[in-house]
Amino acid sequence: MDKKIQLGITRSEPTQPGLLRLFASLIYDAFLIFAIAMSYGVLLVLVKIVLLGNEVALQYQYNPLTKTITLFGLYISISSYFYLCWRKQGQTLGMKTWRIKLQGLDGKLPSSKQCVLRILVASIAYAFFGLGFFWRYLTPKKVSWQDIVSETEIICFKST
Repeated sequence: MDKKIQLGITRSEPTQPGLLRLFASLIYDAFLIFAIAMSYGVLLVLVKIVLLGNEVALQYQYNPLTKTITLFGLYISISSYFYLCWRKQGQTLGMKTWRIKLQGLDGKLPSSKQCVLRILVASIAYAFFGLGFFWRYLTPKKVSWQDIVSETEIICFKST
């Protein structure tokens, strides 16, 4: 009587999320990114008012240097959201809602280097009209540019 008792626990290989699930997660995160951008804008206006005064701040004209610094600050603000979420739990709020997760190829949370590389390459990938993202549907391994460079993967998981 050497029967093994199954406890109903099944281990299955993680699967890659489909296009609809990825886009739904991205749209969900877009609302949060919009809130971050609005907060950043309010902060910039407050800083201008404090430094320049109300009247001068209303008529202030950005020069190329201040435009560049402002856009760089916005980029850092948005990137920080992804970095902090991925480093803490491997998921943004949109990814958590749609049960997808970012992990290293070893199955662990991505390292700081992996997160930064992924953010930088994803920025380039989306700048080319999403070609780097859609690359996953053009290759047999189903990996995007950011997956390749950062040695990470996005997986689906079942909620427990």
